[in-house]
Amino acid sequence: MIRDQVIAKDFCCGPLQLTLRAQDADLYDKIAETLELYDLTWPAPRREVKILARRSQTAEPAAKGDFLRCSRMLVDRSSDGLSASTTSGARAHARFEGARESWHITVPQSLVDQNKLEEIEDVLSLVLTTGWRREGWTPIHAAAVVKNGACVVICAPTGGGKTTLTAALVRRGWQVLGDDKILLRMSEGQPIIAALLHTFNLHPQTRRWFPEVGDLEQLPRYSVWTEKRKVSISSIWSHAPAQTAKPTVLIALRRNDEVTHAVIAPLREEDVLETLLRQTVIPADRATARDIVSTVARAAGRLRGLNVEVPTDAYRDPQFLVALESAIESSS
Repeated sequence: MIRDQVIAKDFCCGPLQLTLRAQDADLYDKIAETLELYDLTWPAPRREVKILARRSQTAEPAAKGDFLRCSRMLVDRSSDGLSASTTSGARAHARFEGARESWHITVPQSLVDQNKLEEIEDVLSLVLTTGWRREGWTPIHAAAVVKNGACVVICAPTGGGKTTLTAALVRRGWQVLGDDKILLRMSEGQPIIAALLHTFNLHPQTRRWFPEVGDLEQLPRYSVWTEKRKVSISSIWSHAPAQTAKPTVLIALRRNDEVTHAVIAPLREEDVLETLLRQTVIPADRATARDIVSTVARAAGRLRGLNVEVPTDAYRDPQFLVALESAIESSS
């Protein structure tokens, strides 16, 4: 059912202040559900971003992907902003006017009727990523923890164990800036990392090693793309949340059940840069790509690297974490 009255609400997503307006309840609820995941309120001023979402009765031309190509979305640069299309037919058009930014999102009527709105998450990821970049931040798909002046960036592919290692270190007194997504920028020649949300994306099997997380099977999945559950960090470890830090060490994490014990070794300088570059999306647009690569390269030049291979049950061995903390201390 389409509501005649516009539904509107503001959301804080890091350095962005988003205003969402929609005339459709189902579409509004799906977008709001995603934006509400960002539970950390940054201080003002924040960049204002406006989103207008509606159903579409007619098909629109698909983007070609000259700005960015993802598995479920193509993005073009337009004369005044960006245009994007998903494989399911959702469309997004962004208009940039100086510091102002507005997005018009349309979703086919059939997708709303069938409640198949998963790809809206991809569109919103584009909205947020674009705003963060325009505000001077580079989003990094990584975890980060801090303790006693050492800040560790944990890099791994999706499902590679970033959250599990982060939780293991938090149990040992570390604070966390994020287990999956953080923001990076350079300030006065130094890299700075900032948190976006104070929740963990925990897989139910995490309880095998950390029983205090409870029975996660009772919680709803926060996305159809994953089995993980969204859990407040402070509800489990009250000391844990942190907001900003200067990174000192990078961990390239790999799950490897062919080893019987965890392996910790230094990472070559050139591999630090390569690892960090793999954790961010680099568009085909040269100007945007140049800014991202420059930021990541300067940050990587300030980090020492560790290569860490862990079997699935490495967290049953407390000596692994003792050895890892010692290696981090030596590298900081």
